Amino acid sequence: MRAISAGRPAASGGSVTRRGWLWVVAAATGLALVSLISNLTSEAQLSGQADILQATRLTVSKVVNSGTAWAGLGIVAGWLVRRVPQAVLAGLMAGTLALLVHYGLGRLLGVFPPEVWASNSSWFLAAAITGGPLGLIGAAARRPGLLGVLARLVVPVAALAEPVVVGMFTQPQILPWPDRASSAVAGGILLAGGLIGLLRVLLPTRASTFSAEPPRPCPQGAEGRT
Repeated sequence: MRAISAGRPAASGGSVTRRGWLWVVAAATGLALVSLISNLTSEAQLSGQADILQATRLTVSKVVNSGTAWAGLGIVAGWLVRRVPQAVLAGLMAGTLALLVHYGLGRLLGVFPPEVWASNSSWFLAAAITGGPLGLIGAAARRPGLLGVLARLVVPVAALAEPVVVGMFTQPQILPWPDRASSAVAGGILLAGGLIGLLRVLLPTRASTFSAEPPRPCPQGAEGRT
């Protein structure tokens, strides 16, 4: 006798897609807000009277404004919407939306000058060029096999490489200690995050992989029970 499931019906593809797009907007807005807040400073920090606070703020700023974080946003956007055509659009939208929220809110608060749009036009160009490919990587990260593994490795490898490439651990001694310390700590955070991500992708996590107990034989005559 075939068992009949009495559970709730599976969510429709449309509801899953809408939920994915909402998460894309939330992720882009969240990164933009944290990035903006981490760039806000005070007179005490500028004058050297709050160096510990300055170092903490700079650490957060260097992590959330890293290339890994912003490229990762496009990849996460593609992963959230799943399908390839939508992933391209999601990657494009996520980066552009984050920039618009970041600079737009900064203008409303008086943090940025009017020329901020022109002086940062290169970031919008970069988002337009890289957003589609990053979204595709995110969609590929859901796939099984080698392609999926390689796609899932992009962000961890970027987090491991960026601190070394940009010289976070070799800041000039002429810089104030909050700048040097925040770069080293931010680099350490990226390295740790990259290593954790690398291990999660490469190491098997299924419980069956670690179980050494063989399956128990089925009792005689139980095969036909329902």
